[in-house]
Amino acid sequence: MSQKILKLILLLMIGVVMCVIPMLGFYPMAESYYAALCSIQYISFAAWPLMIFTIFNYGGVLAAMKYGTMMATTGLCVSQYRKGASKFNPYVAAIIVSVVTIALEGIDWVMNGMVTRELYGLIPIVMLTWSTTIIFTYFVKKIMFYFPRDKNASGDYKRQEIAKNEGMIRTSEAFKNLATEIKKMSAMESSQELTMEGTIEREIEGNICRGCENGQIQYLERARLNYLWYNKMLETREAMAIQLNEMANLLEYYTKPMYDDKKVLFGMDDYLRHKLRERKIITRKISISENGKGRLEVRVTAKKKKRSDIKIEMMESVVTEAVGRKMRASKENLMDVTCEYNQFCFFEEVNFLTISGTARRTREDEDCSGDNFTVMEMNTGQTFMSICDGMGSGKKARQYSEMVIDMLERLLESGFSESTSLKLINSILLTGNQWQEPAAVDMALIDQYSGICQFLKLGAACTYIKRGNWVECIKSTSLPMGVFEEVDVETITKKLYDGDFVVMISDGIVDALQCEDKEEAMGRLIMEINTSSPREMALHILSKALAMTDGVPKDDMTVLCTGIWEKIQ
Repeated sequence: MSQKILKLILLLMIGVVMCVIPMLGFYPMAESYYAALCSIQYISFAAWPLMIFTIFNYGGVLAAMKYGTMMATTGLCVSQYRKGASKFNPYVAAIIVSVVTIALEGIDWVMNGMVTRELYGLIPIVMLTWSTTIIFTYFVKKIMFYFPRDKNASGDYKRQEIAKNEGMIRTSEAFKNLATEIKKMSAMESSQELTMEGTIEREIEGNICRGCENGQIQYLERARLNYLWYNKMLETREAMAIQLNEMANLLEYYTKPMYDDKKVLFGMDDYLRHKLRERKIITRKISISENGKGRLEVRVTAKKKKRSDIKIEMMESVVTEAVGRKMRASKENLMDVTCEYNQFCFFEEVNFLTISGTARRTREDEDCSGDNFTVMEMNTGQTFMSICDGMGSGKKARQYSEMVIDMLERLLESGFSESTSLKLINSILLTGNQWQEPAAVDMALIDQYSGICQFLKLGAACTYIKRGNWVECIKSTSLPMGVFEEVDVETITKKLYDGDFVVMISDGIVDALQCEDKEEAMGRLIMEINTSSPREMALHILSKALAMTDGVPKDDMTVLCTGIWEKIQ
């Protein structure tokens, strides 16, 4: 696969991410990013259906129709401007997008019964659309039109990498500056909130004595709506600032200098290319870098010579020999080497192995469980486990918890931090129209290099660590997400050792215990289990909980057990 195609795929994937997180029911980042894609010929034709399909999945038919029209109009206008202009100016494109946004969003607001003075809520959306269009345009062009020269000299390659990274860092700084300005604006508006409250009270007192009874009711309702929209605008600005800051952090993480003069990374690519050629593997591009945790990552674009049989395991061993560290192939690249160029990714082998097992039961009078869980091994060398307990039970609770788990997986895979992912999802639950109930979330991330485990809990039941005949309870007093604007994400860090088990449960298991100190009772129950199988341990816990309710589950029950073992190198 050529370098250009890989860049196109990357840009399309970023476009999908922009459509995942709405802000108060709007998708300004998606609109501005699509406008930036229109600066590159033909890519907008592939991006439009993909982005609209993503918005349809998360926002529904009406949102897809509205933004489909906006993006189509934007694409037509920007494409015409690109054809007629001698040099593409991102500021002109930003003005075009802003005009389209004002026109179509304004029509939508008026059609939904919003009066003219309520249209001030469009100001932050238009500002964000205008500014991010400029930033995204520079970002897209930086990605598409950067082609490093194929030179063997490591110094030239290093200078090229530094030049590219400097451009990306400037983009990151632009995002951070924009987030800072949005926060300043929110602070100014917040300082005026009391003044606004007093003004509304005086206006009500002055108008309550005049006019008919219906007029009084209409005025009170109008004042209430204005105040609600004012608060929603402040919440939206905060969500915008959080997202922009996180995007800036992501850019810094992935574009910081890949090479360190203290580490002998230069020259490894030539040695690896030589070793692969000996095994009849032809390489087009080799990239050897260290991630933020100091672990090696190797990316090779290669194909085999004709009439040769090359297994991915053999390529894995060659990479290991060349870099001097045990490497493993990415789970997405387990295919054998073919006669066509493909990209293969290798990551430094982890020191610990994790195996998980689950057991669950649905509430007696329901067809489906409101609990959802996930276990995911990421290429970063982390195992991610989570249980989401949607409030209540049945189909609605299942859809609710499933949505939260799906967004967590997507955000973590995209590189967002755990706490930021939870904060972004919390803002979605608060501002969304479809979901109005809280959700208890229990998360754990095991670093398979060090054995360090991070626990993040939001209104979830206790988590237990079992080590031989010793059990530790991990608990938190934090509230579920979707309750308050500011979510208190409490992080607890523990070191795990060979043979340890992490036991995560939903509140249906705890509520089944017939005693006062349920946490201690659950700890004793887990301590009595003598098995090395996570699946058997989960089944045993579930059966004990069911026995205490005479085999009739009063609530959805879920048990997720994960064992960790040190790998034999």
